[in-house]
Amino acid sequence: MARKKKMLFCDYYDDWIKTYKEGAVREVTLNKYLMTAKRLREIIPDLDIRDLDRRKYQHILNEYALTHEKQTTSDFHHQVKACVKDLFHDGLLDRDPTYRAIVKGREPGPKKSKYLQTEELKALMKTLDLSYGRSTDWFVCIVAKTGIRYAEALGLTPADFDFDNATLTINKSWNYKSIEGGFQKTKTNASERKISIDWQIIGQFKPLIWDLPVDEPIFVKKFDDGTYERIFNSTTNKFMKRKCEQAGIPEISLHSLRHTHASVLLAAGVSIHAISERLGHSNVGVTQETYAHVLNELKTADESKVMSTLMLLT
Repeated sequence: MARKKKMLFCDYYDDWIKTYKEGAVREVTLNKYLMTAKRLREIIPDLDIRDLDRRKYQHILNEYALTHEKQTTSDFHHQVKACVKDLFHDGLLDRDPTYRAIVKGREPGPKKSKYLQTEELKALMKTLDLSYGRSTDWFVCIVAKTGIRYAEALGLTPADFDFDNATLTINKSWNYKSIEGGFQKTKTNASERKISIDWQIIGQFKPLIWDLPVDEPIFVKKFDDGTYERIFNSTTNKFMKRKCEQAGIPEISLHSLRHTHASVLLAAGVSIHAISERLGHSNVGVTQETYAHVLNELKTADESKVMSTLMLLT
């Protein structure tokens, strides 16, 4: 068999990103691939694709895992593996070097709580000051009540509220990671959705937004020169930390409000299918996997109800 053409794996990976990822994935996802490409050049700058075997691939993962947690290493593996699979299917490799690769990683550090209990969420909501115009308090309020993503909340405009039918349309998000900002597509096609909102939200938000430009973001300030203020997720999370301390509850991030929203609805008996649609997940399986911990807790409680019900039959 003729020896295959010499090519550095790092060069192939860069070209693979341009061919298959640029224009096909969101900017935030593309940036993750670009970061992976940068790390590959640090780990294996001179590795030829002809020398990429299982041992070399495992070395790449092991080297990355020395400074990253297991989940982060798994994400890195996923992005590199996709490229290697194409190498194999394009006939540039005789065998798949990712076969039975072992993902290692550092032990995860202390994590913030992923969600609040119902009573803890109520305590948080009581700390919000909704007595004045658009503020972070209002922003936290709408995320807690709807479970929408951070970028989706930033992308909300007055036109998205249908007060007559008590619904909120999610059909875009805000590119807060870009200096210029601007509207962008939702995370996935399934993320475009219309969700119900309660009458309390209607009563609160209707006077808040009635005189605002219908197609401009509610929570992102637009300057006179047509540019928008820069938004940072870290700023909102610092606000969340202060509010959690004020409420005397475990500290959570703003994204954890989305998990809290789903967990509270699950605990209230709302179906997993309804919650999946409300969150904009691509399928129910994603919701079940994300909230397996809550479902397991509810299953234990349901088993007690089953036994109590069966006892009544005798």
